[in-house]
Amino acid sequence: MFGSVYGGVAVGLVLRYLDYPVVGEAAYWVGILAFVAIWKGSDVQLMDERDWALERRASLSALQLVGAVLVLGASASRLVTWLTDYTVPTLVWGALYGYIGLFIAFGVSYLWHRSRL
Repeated sequence: MFGSVYGGVAVGLVLRYLDYPVVGEAAYWVGILAFVAIWKGSDVQLMDERDWALERRASLSALQLVGAVLVLGASASRLVTWLTDYTVPTLVWGALYGYIGLFIAFGVSYLWHRSRL
């Protein structure tokens, strides 16, 4: 299942490198669609309790890491802007707002799932 995604990405990157960007994007999407077809079309249980527990721990670790980067990065960006003549690039602000969006999406998802239990 994941091999179809990896294959689609690999073929897509090679085709983009060879100046076939549209065909490369098509190969990428064929890999994604093959993943979805296998995932939804398979009668075999693809994940068990151990996989779910691992996914929960990995998600928590990722959220904690991103949260720390957000708190430190936002504070440092504001301080650098206020205390020096340096202007933080808009790309950095966009990344920080993207992190904020990640936490908003998590909060909405958490509340939605909590209301269904």
